[in-house]
Amino acid sequence: MNEQDIEIVNKCLSGDGDSFEKLVTKYKKKIYNIAYRYTGNSEDALDVTQEVFIKAYNSLKQYDPKYKFSSWILKITTNYCLDLKKKKKLTTVELNIDLDNNETSTSAEDIYIHKENKELIANSINSLPDEYKILIILFHNQNHSYQEISEMLQLPLTKVKNRLYRARNMLKDALKNTRREESKWTAKQLQY
Repeated sequence: MNEQDIEIVNKCLSGDGDSFEKLVTKYKKKIYNIAYRYTGNSEDALDVTQEVFIKAYNSLKQYDPKYKFSSWILKITTNYCLDLKKKKKLTTVELNIDLDNNETSTSAEDIYIHKENKELIANSINSLPDEYKILIILFHNQNHSYQEISEMLQLPLTKVKNRLYRARNMLKDALKNTRREESKWTAKQLQY
């Protein structure tokens, strides 16, 4: 697969700008998904996707073929999202957790609880520092391997594993604290 990408990059560098469209078609969904999970809305995600491809096209000479093209362009995406957050102070992440619609026993209460849990998890992820938040998104939402994340973020593999471990613990603590606060709030409501 990477050989095909390298061939397309070489064609682009030789002056065949139209061949870049193949890379856009191949990677636009992945880039959009990362951007959407990071920005929380489709308009910003579309803007990020477009900007990433413009930046990638203008930087093709800097691409090193010894690395996967996918890692290179996803690194551009994550860097752009982090920069955008600094500029706009975006704080939302959307999780891709859906109920099985084929299940006939899903009650309104189950749907409500699922929605509440989804929001609780998304808010907890958003509370993480950026260097941990991006790891959760790339590993758990985008299903990238440790190695791919290491290449994308240009971090040693051990650092990726350690940060992801810390991120999970931070997320677990944030969820525990939020649930504790919710139970205190509910207990106060019941006293009235």
